[in-house]
Amino acid sequence: MPDSTLPSGFQDLEPFVARWSLATERERHATRLASDMGDLQAFYDALQPRMEALVDHLNTRDLGALDVAEQRLLQLGLSYIEASLAVEAYGEPTVTDGFEPSRFHVWF
Repeated sequence: MPDSTLPSGFQDLEPFVARWSLATERERHATRLASDMGDLQAFYDALQPRMEALVDHLNTRDLGALDVAEQRLLQLGLSYIEASLAVEAYGEPTVTDGFEPSRFHVWF
């Protein structure tokens, strides 16, 4: 296995790959729900200042032909969006007074 599982310049995000580089929206949503606010805040704080660079990097690539490292980077960005809901909007992993999360089925 290479020293880095992310593209060059994003090694500082390596600690988050195992937990947050998830292939499906369903996995990202489930991870948000299973996380406590400390974990969500730490992930959010690490990714938030890197999101512009992350998007700029991926904008130079063909999203249909990303290599494995770039796919992981994209997945981290998508997980950041999921975590940002809890940090910025809800103040907790779930929606206060919302529907039970198990009632929602994501088909993509």
